[in-house]
Amino acid sequence: MINLDTAVANYASYESPSDTATSKLIIRRREFEDYCSAKSREIEEQRQSWRYYHVDQWTPEQLKVLRKRHQPPITFDRTGRKIDSLSGTIRRLRTDPKCYPNTPNGEQGAEVATQVIRTINDASFAEDLEVECCRDALVHGIGVDELMLVPGDKGDPDLRFAYVDPRTFFYDPRSQRSNFGDTRFHGVYKWADIDELDALADGASDLVKDNLDSDGGYWTAFDTDRESLWVDSRKRVRLIDHWYKRGDTWRWCLHTGSVEIMSGDSQFFNERGMSISKYHAFANMIDIDGDHYGFVRRLKGPQDGLNQHRSKAIHIMNTRQLKIAQGAVDDIEVTRREAARPDGVLVYTGDPKALEVLQPEQEFLQQTQYYQDAKTEIDSFGPNQQLIQEFGQNVSGRAANMLQQAGLAELGPFLKNFRMWKLERYRACWVAAQHYWTGERFLRVTGDQNVAQFMQINGVELDPYGRPMLVNVLGNIDVEIKVDEGPDTETVMGDIFDLLMSLNQNNVPVPPQLIIEASNLPLSEKKKLLGMLAQPDPAKQAAQQAIINKTMAEANLANAQAGKAQADAGKAQTAGMLNVAKARTEGMPDGGPEPKTPLDYAEQLANIAETQATAEHKRASAEALRNKDRITPLQLLADHAQRHADRFSQSVEQIASRGLDDYHRTMDRRVDDFHRAEDRDSRERVARFAAARRQAAQQ
Repeated sequence: MINLDTAVANYASYESPSDTATSKLIIRRREFEDYCSAKSREIEEQRQSWRYYHVDQWTPEQLKVLRKRHQPPITFDRTGRKIDSLSGTIRRLRTDPKCYPNTPNGEQGAEVATQVIRTINDASFAEDLEVECCRDALVHGIGVDELMLVPGDKGDPDLRFAYVDPRTFFYDPRSQRSNFGDTRFHGVYKWADIDELDALADGASDLVKDNLDSDGGYWTAFDTDRESLWVDSRKRVRLIDHWYKRGDTWRWCLHTGSVEIMSGDSQFFNERGMSISKYHAFANMIDIDGDHYGFVRRLKGPQDGLNQHRSKAIHIMNTRQLKIAQGAVDDIEVTRREAARPDGVLVYTGDPKALEVLQPEQEFLQQTQYYQDAKTEIDSFGPNQQLIQEFGQNVSGRAANMLQQAGLAELGPFLKNFRMWKLERYRACWVAAQHYWTGERFLRVTGDQNVAQFMQINGVELDPYGRPMLVNVLGNIDVEIKVDEGPDTETVMGDIFDLLMSLNQNNVPVPPQLIIEASNLPLSEKKKLLGMLAQPDPAKQAAQQAIINKTMAEANLANAQAGKAQADAGKAQTAGMLNVAKARTEGMPDGGPEPKTPLDYAEQLANIAETQATAEHKRASAEALRNKDRITPLQLLADHAQRHADRFSQSVEQIASRGLDDYHRTMDRRVDDFHRAEDRDSRERVARFAAARRQAAQQ
């Protein structure tokens, strides 16, 4: 959309109208006329798509026929709800862009580039803007936004993304690429008050004073839908922001269709230094005729069937047919009115069978079945909630995500185009930031708790030697931008958290640290809680210390006993040797103790070894018990996860089997319906042929 508030920064360097402006406007007018003539069918389909989205799904001709039948125009909107559901699902898949370095020492630069792009997105409310452009592409078939330069307070302009209404966007009709990379011109046209033109250029209102309330030939069918909004305006002018490519350079021209206000070269470039336009558009689908369309084309048929069959079913419920014998009633019209009333009184003469009220129940059931088929066709498009409901309320986040991904597979081409469009925008704003952000500024960091709150770019600091050095200069950063769709990590962590809580409720010992780490709490809260758990409990610590002291005391006692036994054995051995020595010199005294043999000493040493082995066995048993306490929760977790995976695979197989059976039954019904229809048609043809033969014979 043409943003008059930011026009001063967007068109800071422009050329004044020259003598060649008239011939240039003739070319620009021809380009717009080519778009209007070649895309008239596309524009009409887009208008109808928006009407279906806004629950205006009956044509004037259909409403006229329904009024003649006294049939209610019932509208059960599923198209708009499906579009909103798809848009909301895609929004849940959104992730912030992240930059990766292209050089070995570029990690810091990649972090700076990531924060620069996220800052521009946050200032532009990019998440809401992307959702709105996504909805436009789903309905209109095209999503558009623009990159703007707005006046900044740092001595250089700021960068913003702005939404563009696709109903005011025109483009080269020869474009066949989903990202409009092959277009030679595009732009935006809209009505503007004449008082707003002086904000663009001095004297602009005087230049266009002869073209008031004139569209200058820039007109499409979308203008008839909103013409009533300007019923009270008497001074308006058609303003066209026309961007076109001359050679390899994109140029722009701001004019009213017949008067050029200003023009100039594009202020934006890509990473290779080539000129680009400020408009970024992407297409949902492109048919074989080159027309762009959204998903309403696929939903229009089932939506019409849903509305018409439901309306017909209600009409059948509210109407009655009468079977009357000749002369059974005095006035047929009076009987018809009384039969239509819920408290009507039917007066007849003669046999009761002469008057019969018929209810077309079979036709009502057929219309209801057709309504259900149309409703199922719409509901089964894209992410299907029916599969998730079949798993019950306790389906895990990972399982729900897998089922959701199966539904999103139908949106593969659209998601690819949408993702490439976002990458193109991110690259454009990063290159523009490198080019225009030359002054020092600070970026607020809020997403990462481990970095500083503010990040300085294009700054100057002193190195350890007192010499000035540049800090985070954007022009010296070389990065690659990526966008990951679908935050699978969140669903996996959610499954782990659910599993841990289930084990804890079943009295399985689960460390609190694991539960806190698997939760979706903010990082700061996790650190706070983990720090609180890290502080030792005095009572528990005292009990553990008592157990440790007791174990150490038992071990020391065992060692002391072994040492005492060894000392006694040494003492006895020494005494024996002394007695032997005395016997050799003086003779054995009467009644003295018998000296111990080497076998006795060996027995004492064996007892000492046995005591030491017993102590070592006790220590090994205690260590084995501690290891078992550590392993038991992990083994329980593994067993529970295996059982959960088995149940999930069995459920998927059951659902697949049921789906295959339903498919076979549906195909069998369709084949039977086809054969019955063919038989009916053949009988009708035979009857018509026989009637023709009889008629020919009579003639």
